Order: sequence, then structure tokens, then C-alpha cells
Amino acid sequence: MTSDMVNMTMLRAVLLTAGLGLLAGATTATAQEQPLGPGKFEIGLFPMGGMFLVGGDDDREVNFNTYTSGANVSFYFNQRAAVEGELGINLGWGQDIVFHRTEVFHVQMPNVWSYSGNIVFFPQGAAGRHLPVYLTGGVGIVSLQSREPTKPFGYDVNVNPWERFFAENVGGGVKVFRTSAPNWGFRADYRYILVNANDSAPAFFAKAKNRGGHRIYFGLFYTKKQ
Repeated sequence: MTSDMVNMTMLRAVLLTAGLGLLAGATTATAQEQPLGPGKFEIGLFPMGGMFLVGGDDDREVNFNTYTSGANVSFYFNQRAAVEGELGINLGWGQDIVFHRTEVFHVQMPNVWSYSGNIVFFPQGAAGRHLPVYLTGGVGIVSLQSREPTKPFGYDVNVNPWERFFAENVGGGVKVFRTSAPNWGFRADYRYILVNANDSAPAFFAKAKNRGGHRIYFGLFYTKKQ
């Protein structure tokens, strides 16, 4: 296992441990009579998920998958709308890919970091609802981190350690607000991510054409009521 894999695994473990610790710290005091739904400020962790990068040509452009974790912070304008900042950390695990139209078995892919600012909108509002559904969209940056195993695919860690792409995202999901602990909840989220081509990038990913990604995650959050 390479050092960056160890670091990423440790970071995911920290996120998961922190999330579990936050839930464990939710005492009966949080169950005092408080309105169901979000507050003004919210912080969330998503320790498990996946992103599936598609749109490659099976020649020099490669499709690959990553394990997703990360965190977000939200500020609510009202019970229908919020602005959100998000950091996504995606580990490129070992997998089979197609490169130069030939299947290559069990190789590690680049790690992918994503940063975005999003608008979150609840069509029916979120106040008083256990399971409010939301729509979301935003803009940001997707950064590919090359690794030693990606050298044979033209993505050399010594030449292009990082490559950045502008990206947009659109999607939706559902939040779970709990009666027994109204400051704490869970979240399931789906995004389609449009990665814009960058002609300075290696041919491995999004050099000549835009790429797409499907991302889903499951997380937890704390919402501050006052």
C-alpha cells in the first residue's frame, strides 16, 4: 500500500470516527422541545460513498471509480434555501480499466479532490418535516492527483502531480431530521458532475472533451438551531 493510500485511509477513518463521536455525544438534552428541521448553520460529514467517472473513449481516456468521503458546511437563508460549501475526497482504488481498448487488470487510479459551492433548495420546505427532499446545484473545482501506478497511462506523478478542472454539479437528495435528537440527522445525496475539458491536461482524463461523473454518498450532520 502506498503512502498516499495510507493517508487517505487514515483520513476516512478520522472522518468516520468523528462522525460516530458526534452522534454518541448527542445527549438527551438535545431532545428538548425544538422545532423539527434545519437551523441557521449546519455541518456535515459523509464517510461513505462513491464517484463513477464516465465518458471516456476506452482508448486514451479512462473511465474509473473512486471511494468518496468528505465534509460540508451549510448556511440557511430560510426553511427552503441554503448555500453550501463542500470538500470531497475520493480515493482511486485498485480496479480493472480499459486503456488503448485493452482491459488492464487491478490498477490504482488517481485520487480526486473536489471543491464546490452549491445552492440547496427544498421545494416543499424543510420546517417540520422528517424527510425533506432537496434539489441542488453548484460550481467548483475537480483536482486529479496522479500516483506512481498511473505513469503507464501517461499521468506521471513527476510531471503532472496535480491537474485541475472547472466543474459544475446538479442533483438532489433527502435529509432525515430526528424527533429524538432534533439537532442531528442523516443525509443521502446524488450528484451528476460535469468536468470541463482542460487542454493542458494529459490525454488520460478530460483533455479533449468534457467528462461526467455520478456521485452518491451517505452522511450525517449537526444543525444549530439558534
